[in-house]
Amino acid sequence: MTLFNSRVSSYQMNYFMRANVNSATVKLQEATKELGTGRHANLFKELGPRSASALQMRVTETTTQSFVTANNVLASKLETTLAATNSIRETVSSVLELSLLNLTRPNTGAEALQAEARAAIESVVGSLNQSFNGDMIFAGIASRYAPMTRWEDVNPDTGFSPEGVINSIVGAGPPDAATAGTMIADIQAVFDSSYAANPNMNYEATFYGGTPLLDGGGNPNARVTARLDSDQELDYGVQANDPAFREALRGLAMLASVDVSQVSDEATYQAWMQEAVDSLAAASEGILKITTDVGFQQEVVETATQRLEDVSIIQRLQVARLENVDAYEVSAQIASLEAQLQASYSVTARLGQLSILNYMR
Repeated sequence: MTLFNSRVSSYQMNYFMRANVNSATVKLQEATKELGTGRHANLFKELGPRSASALQMRVTETTTQSFVTANNVLASKLETTLAATNSIRETVSSVLELSLLNLTRPNTGAEALQAEARAAIESVVGSLNQSFNGDMIFAGIASRYAPMTRWEDVNPDTGFSPEGVINSIVGAGPPDAATAGTMIADIQAVFDSSYAANPNMNYEATFYGGTPLLDGGGNPNARVTARLDSDQELDYGVQANDPAFREALRGLAMLASVDVSQVSDEATYQAWMQEAVDSLAAASEGILKITTDVGFQQEVVETATQRLEDVSIIQRLQVARLENVDAYEVSAQIASLEAQLQASYSVTARLGQLSILNYMR
């Protein structure tokens, strides 16, 4: 008959107990960490093949949040653009109102028109040189440098100042209606950037230094764009060489270069004032269209951002279902492990007191 010795030494028992305590301690530490973070301590072990889905969802959510952040920045930029264009329109409208009062003949305020127009030019140019986060809003793609040259400043690339360009055409002012018409045509050509007498005097040479409206082949240059999400892009660039701003500065330049209160010939006066008023009126209407477009773009950005935030909620819930732990379940596990450790410590302590000497007493 074979007998099996099932007795276990106290050393073996202590070894087993220590191993059990170590295992329970590690599990308790992991459970405590899970309770604190709300996530599985070992995500890949817990999810297995599903961990790839969790990682992909996190990448998608990170991309979504990057679009939300970019859209919020774009919304602020559009708000700055809208404020600048509204400021320009108010400035133009103020000069236009005074000009209309003096349209057919000099009336009250005619002597102040030149100074008002000069101050308005400074205000408009300052608004067109508005920047946001280091980018010049109205410069187009070439947004590192201010797009507009100040009225009296000399453009280093052409050697002319905007004021000098207009004064070279107007001189002491139009002496008669025929000469006024010639001057008006030359000024129109300057602001259309088609002044053949000296191309360096054109708007897109001396006045404006941002992205030209047309490239070398006569095709429209690309505008500033933003990607609102992976499937939607928005063209939102407003440039200081857009027709509305050119018209605003053309009308103001005509009034700033001539003291109309000193023009004695009625036909000459009316021809000059009518052209300036028409230019300012067209500018006011054009700038209103720009502000409307910017407002629509703001709505598009807001809608896209809201859609992304709704998608983000769903994505975060999906990630949470995979990665998060049940707090009640983890709390119960911690309580069980603590009870297990307390029992193990108690048994270990009693085993430590066992010895042959204690038995022989």
